[in-house]
Amino acid sequence: MSVALEALAEEAFDKAFQEEPTVVSRAPGRVELLGNHTDYNGGLVLAAAIDRFTVVVGRTRPGREARAIAANFDNQKDEFAIDGLDRDRSEGWRRYVRGVVWAVQENYGPLRSGFDLAIAGNVPLGAGLSSSASLQAALGVFLLAAGVVPGGEAGSTPLSDPERMRLAHTLRKSENEYVGVGSGLLDQFSVLFGRENHALMLDCRTLEYERLPLGNPAPAIVVCDSKTARRLADGMYNRRREECERVVSYFQRLRPGANVTQLRDISPEDLQAEWDALDPVGRLRARHVLTENERVRRGAEALKRGDVATFGKLMSASHRSSRDDFQNSSPALDALIEAAQQSPGFLGGKLSGAGWAGCTVNLVEPDKAEAFADSVRIEYARRMGIEPAIHVCHAADGASGRAIQV
Repeated sequence: MSVALEALAEEAFDKAFQEEPTVVSRAPGRVELLGNHTDYNGGLVLAAAIDRFTVVVGRTRPGREARAIAANFDNQKDEFAIDGLDRDRSEGWRRYVRGVVWAVQENYGPLRSGFDLAIAGNVPLGAGLSSSASLQAALGVFLLAAGVVPGGEAGSTPLSDPERMRLAHTLRKSENEYVGVGSGLLDQFSVLFGRENHALMLDCRTLEYERLPLGNPAPAIVVCDSKTARRLADGMYNRRREECERVVSYFQRLRPGANVTQLRDISPEDLQAEWDALDPVGRLRARHVLTENERVRRGAEALKRGDVATFGKLMSASHRSSRDDFQNSSPALDALIEAAQQSPGFLGGKLSGAGWAGCTVNLVEPDKAEAFADSVRIEYARRMGIEPAIHVCHAADGASGRAIQV
């Protein structure tokens, strides 16, 4: 699949610059398997990189200018000076490209030269599969592999894990400070650290991580897009953060000096002991987060012993907790899960990302993925009057780059 994307990007590059690219990089999308809304509460998350990619091809050029082409957007073009980037000038995909260049120079030092590049991708936009992190990582790895980053050499990938973590922090800086999206590290971490047929467990507080086998053959990861608008998610996301913080504030007042800074610092027993005294809404939000952390722990243990069936059941339990306690599901998302539960090969499924709209993610027996997709498509359309977009994916390797043989 990424071979076709590389060809598309090379064609756009040739038309725009009348030269052949010398470096190619690619980065996957990602899905959250367990750990819904645990990241900003200092909790645990299980995710996977998936085989939907952003590809960047390009080459260095003399001087301090950059030129970029987006093949998926009618070969839209951007040209900018790589020094003194203005954080407010660009929009859309251009903002992400410039943001990565800005952040790399902030964290690594001035780039050695300018560059030309073309971008192509098939990570669905607006579906909660981290298309923006995929673009960021593909560009970051391109800059490293092209040798324009101080301290690096051309063709220096594959990256070590410490180098990947440094780049993940750099890309998060780009998204937080240049693009203006207050995300955590999960998206950038996932698209950089992914491994084929593996899930990724991340402790969002300590940044300790582990790659966990999904089995051989690994189940398919089927993403079902409800085709409902995600506009509501932004305001509700911020409200949920505030509701979680209210519970933290209660325990800070209750136990001054106890170093309670996030929900991670509160045990389920603490929550139950103070249940009647807590805000009725906040205590439900906290119960979801604390039980979700436990589901991540149990899910990691299940994968280590090769028990994918138990892992799937934990995903379904996560959806029920999101629906009932965190209340970030919707009739459309519930309909997708209910359709999945009666479809061939279903192992478990849940809403993905912020919630309220967007997608569900499902683990499905690999030989039944297409039958599962057909069944969900028919049942969801019957119930909701709209056909969902369904993406049959598999856990994939993280971002990489290489020289192009000419």
